[in-house]
Amino acid sequence: MGLLGFLFAVILHELTHLLVIAYYGIPIQSIIITRWSAIGFLVDNECYLGNDKIMTLLHFSPLIWCFVVFINPGDIFFLMFPIVNIFGGIGDIYYYLRFYPLSFDERIELAKKSDDKISKSIIWKLDL
Repeated sequence: MGLLGFLFAVILHELTHLLVIAYYGIPIQSIIITRWSAIGFLVDNECYLGNDKIMTLLHFSPLIWCFVVFINPGDIFFLMFPIVNIFGGIGDIYYYLRFYPLSFDERIELAKKSDDKISKSIIWKLDL
């Protein structure tokens, strides 16, 4: 049951990112699986890094899944689900705090460096 909670957590976390990406029309370049971040999306960074509202929603909206623990904290599924999302959310918050204080040009430069680093750990990629 814990593995099921883990899988649902990862899938719903990434789908929440995808919902924001789709709503704001941010072009997706590829869907990836990496050694470190499980499933993710490489997107056109210039479409959202200049907009603080989109950046905030993109990084913080998946944290809503952390509240699922209140359904039944004694069940391993409902315990694993928010724990996985908390750790995924920590990564999202880390990147948000790195990007937010920077100017647009500095954000783009940092995003390019991050994408280059991520591309070295890709184990599967679907270009769109």
